[in-house]
Amino acid sequence: MGLRTGRLSANLSGRGSAKSLQIYAPSLLNLPQGSPLVMATLPVIDWNDCLLQALRTGSDGRQDNAYAAMVMVDPFACWEDLADLLQERGLSGVINFPPASVVEQATAAGTIDAGQEMEFRRLEWFGSLGFRTIFAASTNHVIAVAQDRLKTSLDAIVYVSPAALEVLIRDEIELTTAHGSLAADQSPSFPVYELRAPEA
Repeated sequence: MGLRTGRLSANLSGRGSAKSLQIYAPSLLNLPQGSPLVMATLPVIDWNDCLLQALRTGSDGRQDNAYAAMVMVDPFACWEDLADLLQERGLSGVINFPPASVVEQATAAGTIDAGQEMEFRRLEWFGSLGFRTIFAASTNHVIAVAQDRLKTSLDAIVYVSPAALEVLIRDEIELTTAHGSLAADQSPSFPVYELRAPEA
């Protein structure tokens, strides 16, 4: 990518095309390799500051299908600085990863809590600047809301189940097409990927 690694990757397909998708998450490199991904939800590193530093020290290069992973509920982040650096480095999109639904206390089923509302508003703001978006969610209801609120900028959904937090941290983590993770009455109009837990 021209930047330091620490990626989640997948093939983004649908909407008439197939292309490679990468979620740029350099903050993962600041966590012990081989640890479960749940470590990324704990307050052991400043996730967004790690991203900011990686962007400042990384090399240039257009990355049309790269989405920067950010904690969207960070009250101390310098969002304008992050947006400027993303544009300078040529990253075309953003994702709320790790999502508020796993960083904060889980919300009641069928509702949107304050953290998730903040994520939506922040992603809407990035969308207004021309960034593409991916939404990370852990419930069918939030996936449906994301498809409605972010439809003008949304490229895909990443489904993050509780079991997915057992995935081990490494330089590159593969995302797979979600199968059987969504309720039968849920029919997403965007590609849905998931982090699969290790086989028992």
